[in-house]
Amino acid sequence: MDQSLIEFVTQLKDLNDIEVEIPKNNIKSIIENPGQYAKDFIEVSFAKFIPRYIKSYKLGKEFGKELNAKSNNGTKL
Repeated sequence: MDQSLIEFVTQLKDLNDIEVEIPKNNIKSIIENPGQYAKDFIEVSFAKFIPRYIKSYKLGKEFGKELNAKSNNGTKL
């Protein structure tokens, strides 16, 4: 396999290795409004990882172009 493709896959794997932290709230407030707790949790988690999502998207797009170019040139992957 081509070294550049291995590097792409390795970088994507590293970007996709995320650890989500569960926010610590008062259990009473969570029970009173679990929907809001879930929305806040998702919003904070998503916002925290937006730079990774963007980098992963761009890298995946670049990976696809590279893979496509190699297959169109008849290069063995």
